[in-house]
Amino acid sequence: MKAPRIGDVAEARVARYLRERGYTFEVEPEFGTGRHPDYLITAGEHTLVAEVKAFETYGIFENAVPGQVMSRSLTEALAPIRKQIKKAAGQLKGLRDRGWPLVIVLDNPGGRPIPFDSPYMILSAMYGDLTLEAPVLADGVLGDFRNTAGRNGSLRNDHPYISAVAVVRREDHAAQWAGAWFDENRAQFGDDVQALVAAFAEASQGAPEGDYLSLEVFETLSAVAVPLPRDVFNGPRDRRWVPNTDRSALIPMTG
Repeated sequence: MKAPRIGDVAEARVARYLRERGYTFEVEPEFGTGRHPDYLITAGEHTLVAEVKAFETYGIFENAVPGQVMSRSLTEALAPIRKQIKKAAGQLKGLRDRGWPLVIVLDNPGGRPIPFDSPYMILSAMYGDLTLEAPVLADGVLGDFRNTAGRNGSLRNDHPYISAVAVVRREDHAAQWAGAWFDENRAQFGDDVQALVAAFAEASQGAPEGDYLSLEVFETLSAVAVPLPRDVFNGPRDRRWVPNTDRSALIPMTG
């Protein structure tokens, strides 16, 4: 039996997330644009369109030579993510005047070697390689450092119609349970590592099975894109990054 395509796995995971959130959706509907984005989603009173992209790449191991020291610049490491953002944006371009939020969804179900887990790497892929800047104050003292976006971002000057980039996050119930167990029980064993391991092994027989999916959503800085409503993709485990006051950067949404 042939293994499923990575792209099919990603689309199935996004479909599962949508069902678990209670959203309805059409798969590759006909829009009359010559392209077929993956999902037309109805979330309560809201309608939006999403294009899903996954990764089939050697990422940071691309062109690695055995026996040689491997190094990659941030630009090289982020290239696969930027490439998929660009491809997804092309699928959505024909819908820019329909009045719907247009969302790119990225997933890495194959665990390909790209810097996908850190939100700051996604921000870099969107708006440019992160660099550290610090002002020199009037007295010659260096001010506070802050992250700023540099060059090469996929959305820095292009695709202003994109409302958000969302990243699929997956976590095993058992992993979450294990972390909570250690936090609660580690102190009572002191330095007795063997007793700790034995107790954990016994307790883990009752660890929960399965996993959960969530989305980490990065709203874009575009002033012309249709905004993605804040009550969409807002599950209990979802996270969101939103523009700051002057729309110069994205910051974690709180509250």
